[in-house]
Amino acid sequence: MMDLPPDMQERVVCSVAAAIKYEIPANILLAIAEKEGGKPGQWVRNSNGTHDVGSMQFNTTYLKDLSKYGIKPDHVSAAGC
Repeated sequence: MMDLPPDMQERVVCSVAAAIKYEIPANILLAIAEKEGGKPGQWVRNSNGTHDVGSMQFNTTYLKDLSKYGIKPDHVSAAGC
């Protein structure tokens, strides 16, 4: 993994950690991250007024539901797992 840029190293480590924790295939998370192509701190405005946020381009539509679990916009936009 030393040949990967730091942001990609983080993506791989976080995806593998999430895959283990939630018992889902790591390759699926890595494929989503690759396809979305976001970056930490990135907010992309959509035509419907929502935003795609962070490395995984997480849509803000889901944040209201996830807020009951303590998940905030900063959690999905910031670098790190």
